[in-house]
Amino acid sequence: MKRILITCLVSLTPGLFAQQSPMAGNPVADFKGKIQRVQIAPGQGTPYIEVQTGATTAKVFLGSMRYLMEKDFNPKAGEEVSGKGYKVGDDFYAIQVELVGQNKSLRLRDDNGYPLWMGGGRAGQGRYRYGQKR
Repeated sequence: MKRILITCLVSLTPGLFAQQSPMAGNPVADFKGKIQRVQIAPGQGTPYIEVQTGATTAKVFLGSMRYLMEKDFNPKAGEEVSGKGYKVGDDFYAIQVELVGQNKSLRLRDDNGYPLWMGGGRAGQGRYRYGQKR
């Protein structure tokens, strides 16, 4: 019985370390428009902005509230915004966002799609390990 259990664990282990980007398989697309609504408040879920792009409005999910505050990123309704993100349905998961009027740009994900606020998001390779900065 132990041999079967060990065999199963060994065969599953490579899959645990071969992580893909959480956005793998979703196309990268540009967005540009005017911010209609800002949903950035502690305890309100993932911060996002609603962007009017032509005749449609899309949600652009930004990332961690802590990361936005750390980077002094404060979008406002009525501002022009542009950027690129992973297109999921009608929404975007931002890779980079530029607030045109503030001349401020914020990168939210690395080239592989991992959130920068998570230190790259890969197990054991984050910015923090067991509460200590690397």
